[in-house]
Amino acid sequence: MRIFNTLSGLKDQAQSGDNTARMFICGPTVYDFSHFGHARILVFYDLLARYLELKGTKTTAVLNITDIDPKISFRAKEEGSTVMEISNRFINELLVDIHSLGIRSFNIARTSDYIETAKNLIHGLVSEKRAYVTNGNVYLDTSSLASYGRLSKMSKDDLMNRRVDIAKGKKNPSDILLWNGSDDFGQKYFDNFLGEGVPWWHIQDSSVAMSIFDGKYDIHGGAIELVYPHHESINAQLQVLTSSQLPVKIWNHVGLVTIDGKKMSKSFGNVLTIRDFIHKYGSNIIRLYLFSKHYRQPFKFSQFELDRYRLVNDNIANSLWGTDRTPNQGNSSKLRQRFIRYIENDLNTPAALQLMLDAATNRDSVSDLLYMASIFGLIY
Repeated sequence: MRIFNTLSGLKDQAQSGDNTARMFICGPTVYDFSHFGHARILVFYDLLARYLELKGTKTTAVLNITDIDPKISFRAKEEGSTVMEISNRFINELLVDIHSLGIRSFNIARTSDYIETAKNLIHGLVSEKRAYVTNGNVYLDTSSLASYGRLSKMSKDDLMNRRVDIAKGKKNPSDILLWNGSDDFGQKYFDNFLGEGVPWWHIQDSSVAMSIFDGKYDIHGGAIELVYPHHESINAQLQVLTSSQLPVKIWNHVGLVTIDGKKMSKSFGNVLTIRDFIHKYGSNIIRLYLFSKHYRQPFKFSQFELDRYRLVNDNIANSLWGTDRTPNQGNSSKLRQRFIRYIENDLNTPAALQLMLDAATNRDSVSDLLYMASIFGLIY
């Protein structure tokens, strides 16, 4: 099983040598209902985890949920609520959506459960002089990280011109904010050494990864927009924390969903929620539509195309009507072997899906059709 690695630019082996796969997936920030763009990421990594498990690979897939963020605090303030009430509410709503999409493969982690881990990691980085304190903030010093920028294919000059977390006392433009003690957005934690503040975005995820995987794992996945600065920063932190140049074997990214030429985003006001899609279409049609495009390509949402998959779903269901619903897990047939080759080649779902649809139209082996439906997470 090979998937594309943004870091190497190659399709690399997904499993470890001991036939295990450890996956970390960057999930949503929970201040509202999740949307179709989130569904693409969730369904894709569910497919990857589902297939690896079916092939006998012991797979641990952690979906990381960000519940420490200014957007959550702003939502709480707007509603006269608390940060905890908002985050709990939308985590529960996300879990409903995940279940409704037929996803059972994820272990859920919320960043607020790893605050103490984050503090301890930051303490260690400061004491080892890999990080420094200035004006209440703590930054990871990137000057000694020769590979910083490699994931995002950015040169030192590029990094100089892409300044993030600009603040007084910061030594290098690319230094990574670990502890934010200067901004007050309603979520604050206290530490005797660090003072009041919050572990910042990147170290939140690194803390989860260090706790669950000891900082070394096979696949880190998420939306393509996270490559820089988020994933570049996590990679740098894990390199320092694990003393390894390659703590994560594969960095994998999913193309963005756009609608009318714009990224689907709450900030653009063009969000189509998973909840609404589930009520109108159900999980099968959503999955079929998502798998019709390769995960690395941008996804231009089309209502017309989505509606076509109602008929596709009906055709598959009709092909299976009145048949034995127990798929044969063997892989001896040529049809199934072709399907597996498509899946194992960077999850070429458009080709695999077309093969499945041809099988349904031609009334080919019911067992093969059921096998392909089970891989895609379709329920008939």
